[in-house]
Parts: sequence; C-alpha cells; structure tokens
Amino acid sequence: MHCPECDAIVSPEREFCPACGTPIRLGRRGRGPGGRRPTERSDEELKSNRKRVLIIGAAILFTLGIVSRGSWFGATIDHDSADRPRGPAVVEAQQLFQAYRDDPRAANRQYGHREMVVTGEFVRIAPDGNGDPDLRLKTSDPAAPLGIDMIRASHEQATQLRPGQIVTVSCARVDRTGDERWLRSCAIQSVSEARAVPAPPPVPAAPPPPAPPPAEGNSG
Repeated sequence: MHCPECDAIVSPEREFCPACGTPIRLGRRGRGPGGRRPTERSDEELKSNRKRVLIIGAAILFTLGIVSRGSWFGATIDHDSADRPRGPAVVEAQQLFQAYRDDPRAANRQYGHREMVVTGEFVRIAPDGNGDPDLRLKTSDPAAPLGIDMIRASHEQATQLRPGQIVTVSCARVDRTGDERWLRSCAIQSVSEARAVPAPPPVPAAPPPPAPPPAEGNSG
C-alpha cells in the first residue's frame, strides 16, 4: 500500500505510516461483520451501555444518601433543627441561669445558637482580659452572677451603670467557658431604676385590753 500523504510504501498490517504517521485506512479484511471496524459499536450497543451507566449511577447516589443519613449532594438534613425555637430568645437573667443549672442539654436546645434579649439587675463591672468592661447580672447564686460580654459601642454606657439598676441587653449568643455560661457580644438596650418592692400590708393594731371592773368598797 502507498501512504495517501507521503506516498511511502506501507505494509497492509500497519495502521499508521512509518514515515509520516498518517493513519492508514483499513481494507475490508480489517473490518468486522456488517463492515464495522472491531472498535466500532452499533447503536443498540451504545444505547445499552448508556442505560447501564445510568442505572449504576442511580444506585451509587441512593447508597450515598443512605450512608449519610439524609445527606444529598453534601447538604445534611438536621432533623433536630425543626424542633428548635426560631428568633431571639427573650428571657430574665435568673431564668436563663436556672435553666442551664437544672438541665444544660435542654437549655442548650432552647437557647443555643439564638440571639438573646436578657433583662436582669446590674451587680457590678468585671473587666475582661483586655480591660474592657463586662457586666454581671444578679442570679440566685451570689457567687455566680451572669456574665455579659459588651461590644465596644456600649463600653461607656456600661461604666455609668449603678448597682441595682435593671438592664436589658441584646446579645449574639450564649457561650461557655468550662461549666460557666455567659452572653457574648452584647449591647445595652435599656436601663431603668430598680423595681420597687411592694410594701407588706400594715398589721392591724390589737384592740386594747378591757378595763378591769371597779373594786367594791368594804361595808360596816
């Protein structure tokens, strides 16, 4: 055979010209049944292969979905998220303190990963490691007041607070250090004077004792 490109003599057994590398067209002897080359596939074979690939791919995706327990294409379904409350939590400082003391897991489901609006009685300023003023709000345990981490915009207002005032702060979230719970990135919303404690009702005065009867005089 002659190469159609460079006219070099090429053996019929070769697929490429040894001189220029041009592919050599095979004759009828190199073709399969129906005039197809050995590497060619019929339309029916191609359709069958595509169907087989689709079935295998679907099986793989189904298996991945089961293994990841609801994960589909990397998106994990959190079954507990539907039970979590939405929006900011509005709560008293003592109520938040008592919830985490009684049942930390239940409290974390209730308040974890939520913005917080907390109201409580201001106790004192407690500077943090950088010297910035953090607040402490009163709880039922005098040794464990609720810690409030203040943002810089509220530092000046925080230093003007007086013990006993009622403070409402909005915070990014509940955080923890060891067993201690505190509120992070808080801003002061409002300040009011201490709530007046109602005076007990007056005790009615006891009636005066009855006067003794007059003494009788001695006769004769």
